[in-house]
Amino acid sequence: MKQTLYDLQKLIELSDNDADFIKDMVDMFITEIPKDLEHLAVAVIDNDRARVHEYAHKMKPSIDMFGLECLSDILIIEAWGKSQDEMDINEHFMRVNQELDMALIQLKRDF
Repeated sequence: MKQTLYDLQKLIELSDNDADFIKDMVDMFITEIPKDLEHLAVAVIDNDRARVHEYAHKMKPSIDMFGLECLSDILIIEAWGKSQDEMDINEHFMRVNQELDMALIQLKRDF
């Protein structure tokens, strides 16, 4: 069973296992993701596709860098923001929200 939701392998490779760089990236994730997630939530509630796309796009590299499984959901949300698709993205948003909340708890605990 996977102990953490996040995976630092990409960060380790990118930084040649530089502990200070990894810590800085974790700190930035912990600081920025909650704000972006809040903005994304408001945009989803308001059905503001442009802002949904903007915040999903902004969050995507961090979600990818930390190896989070909700990357597939954020990609769907991002694409929805640029489309006229009538699909309900609430389920995708809830998965992103839940996984990011748990990953933030784990990162704060571990760093």
